[in-house]
Amino acid sequence: MKNIIIPQPNSPAGWQAYANSEAVASIPLQAAQDVNQTSRIATFRGVFLNATTVLPHSMSRVNVYADVLAFADQTTIVAPNDNGTILIVSRVLTATGPVTLTVPRGLATTCVVSIYASVLNQPITVATGDGSRRINLDQIGTGKVYSGVIVVFNPSGLQVEYQRYYPSTASKDLQASLNTQLRIGLVQFWRNSSIAISLCSHVAQISTGQQAYALLNTQARALGQQLAGQAMAGQNMSYAPVLVLSRYKETTQSALNAAFAFEHQFERFQDKAESLDTQIQAWNAMLSQAINEYNMRINIRNLALEKYEYSVKTATGCHQQFENDVFALELLRIAFQAGLNRWVFEQKLKAVFEILQATITFAVAVGQLCLGSPGGVGQGAAAGRQAIGAVVAAEKLIGQVNKVLSSGTLQTLLDCIEALGTLYPSVDTIVRTIMQFEKNPNINIPSTGDISGTSRGDADAAAIVTMAAWDKWLLEADDQMAFAVGQSIDGASAYQLGLRKHAINGKQLAQAQAEAVKSGYEYVQAQMEVIRSSQNIADLQALKAGFHGQEAVYLEAKSMFYDRAMALRTNVVLSLRNMAWAYRYWALADSSINLDARKSLAEYQQDLSTVIMELERADSRWASDHQPFNYDIASNTLPSNQGQSMINGIKSDNHTASFTLLTDKRFASQFVEGSHYRLNGMDPTLNGILPRPEAMQGGVVVVRLQITTSGIYSDIYKNQVFHFASLPQVRRCSYDLYSNGERGATRDEPIFETVDHAEPTPFTQWKIKLLNPEQVILNGLTGINLKWKGRVRFDERRRLMHGIEEL
Repeated sequence: MKNIIIPQPNSPAGWQAYANSEAVASIPLQAAQDVNQTSRIATFRGVFLNATTVLPHSMSRVNVYADVLAFADQTTIVAPNDNGTILIVSRVLTATGPVTLTVPRGLATTCVVSIYASVLNQPITVATGDGSRRINLDQIGTGKVYSGVIVVFNPSGLQVEYQRYYPSTASKDLQASLNTQLRIGLVQFWRNSSIAISLCSHVAQISTGQQAYALLNTQARALGQQLAGQAMAGQNMSYAPVLVLSRYKETTQSALNAAFAFEHQFERFQDKAESLDTQIQAWNAMLSQAINEYNMRINIRNLALEKYEYSVKTATGCHQQFENDVFALELLRIAFQAGLNRWVFEQKLKAVFEILQATITFAVAVGQLCLGSPGGVGQGAAAGRQAIGAVVAAEKLIGQVNKVLSSGTLQTLLDCIEALGTLYPSVDTIVRTIMQFEKNPNINIPSTGDISGTSRGDADAAAIVTMAAWDKWLLEADDQMAFAVGQSIDGASAYQLGLRKHAINGKQLAQAQAEAVKSGYEYVQAQMEVIRSSQNIADLQALKAGFHGQEAVYLEAKSMFYDRAMALRTNVVLSLRNMAWAYRYWALADSSINLDARKSLAEYQQDLSTVIMELERADSRWASDHQPFNYDIASNTLPSNQGQSMINGIKSDNHTASFTLLTDKRFASQFVEGSHYRLNGMDPTLNGILPRPEAMQGGVVVVRLQITTSGIYSDIYKNQVFHFASLPQVRRCSYDLYSNGERGATRDEPIFETVDHAEPTPFTQWKIKLLNPEQVILNGLTGINLKWKGRVRFDERRRLMHGIEEL
């Protein structure tokens, strides 16, 4: 199970195959047409439509609502009645080559063609009948400001007027088209994230600002921004369920049993050979199951809300730590900037000087953008672009040496930060609003047409910048600063260490915010399912009361039962995904199961058996169990001078020390010779502190500490780094402190084995908070001793690689 991004099709043949696939073709009520020869009005709706077929001549009005509209001919002639209009609303316009839209030669009247589209596979030109005037419609499509264009053909020529927004309309055909696109999006959510994000973006853009489509907009955002958050997090990031895998078996099997029972009745309902009585019996059975399922949906919704609130707590903690890092880096910047200004360099190092200046500017910009203050965001974006411009100019200087940090690295990271800065702030607003919808259906739900944070990303998930941008910034900035350290520039060494911590914790913050985006919209999707389930139940009850075999009523009910069946299938897939994620965390390998909402239920049953078998066999790759370890690590040996900042943290007003470990050997401390590191816990001791005499009882003061992890974890196996988001762990540690400063007995034991919960890895952001600072004297604090206990699988190749790199 890998998060591989597949590009969208870009040709009529590719889109035809997409539309003909069983998963898309099986969606009910996806197409309709109404051609009224009397009124001369024609409306066409479908997933894949051919322009030649749906742009008939001599009609007064033609409305086309499609997911994909294909132009088979290089030149398409439109010929509506006098003063006729054509409206095209299609997510994709595709062709095998450039397309020209024109009118018959000698047009004697006026006609209007309105085109709204998100993706253009080929250039489209409009031309007069005699070809004397041609205009390329190059301002619509991917990455463009405009959503559509109105083209007016008349005897004197043609006029083009671009439209920034989709037209406001309550058309039932448009709404049906959007419903179909969301149903396709739910299927493609598991199959092709590029198509799914594009579908969600298209629906969101059309429905933005239209109260009648508020729930459609919310559904589109819920699906699309989960995928955008996943794409930002990168292929190696997944959620780590907090329980061991065996605890998820029963949940998955229960979801499967419910889906089996419902689909059996759905098949009876769809069998036209069955009698009306049999169809009604199946209707009653499915309706009863849908009512029972409603309570399950509420439970799923509540669990999703808990997960979101934990992710917000994680992001908030990371934000606080990064804010501290920004402040600390600013103090180091002042000293380094002064040293850099005094540095006398040769002409061939002018580019390096400019790049070092840009490094300082860009780091400040990163802080302003990530912390998200209204004024700071604008200043940060401007400063970031200024730094990029300076590096671009430096890169053009001839004969320069020792240039490491590239403008491309800065631009990529800026894109990543700005995209996340677009998505993250709005999550809590939509979550809090949608929570109130059941009590107040008239509440104003905020809408947006932005799914990925970038217009290019809305059309192509592969264009979404991932967290790897942070890794490249850390590597190149650190190497560039190494040159400054080598030149003995005053303040360079301290600034290098501060910049490392700034980059490491900046990425932690970005990962936490991306996870909050995903989990927030998982909750929104779960809440929307509660709302839709309730609406479907009410509508199905009303429809059944008047059902006597009418085809229109049958088709409407079938579409609702399809939605309920898909909801049950989605439950199964989500449960299987939890199991696959748990396996990934345990085995540091991807499960072989393929998540898909359109598999047969028998295939899901096989997937369940497969992932259970994979777990049972995971340990067979080794000849023995994990090997226990006990490490004592002094804070002054931690990478990037984090030991001193820990001392400063305990002495600060919030009395909190923090440090971060990564799988990279430079930032891993002693955890460098193996993989599958799993911790029973970490026990800290504050060295050099003394009890306040007035606080002593029984000859001791009890030092009370709280140990927390950020909830963003990593591990490594065969040089592949795996990232995981999970719940932050919080443990209490307390011990006796004697009058001479020696540690006595442990009261609250922070190290213990777990049975039902997955253990954390050491590669995360750690915080140690002193809960009773008023009872101790901190002046003599010299460091913190960290006692670790856990299990590991030692890897000789990683040990040798670490040894070679140290030489």
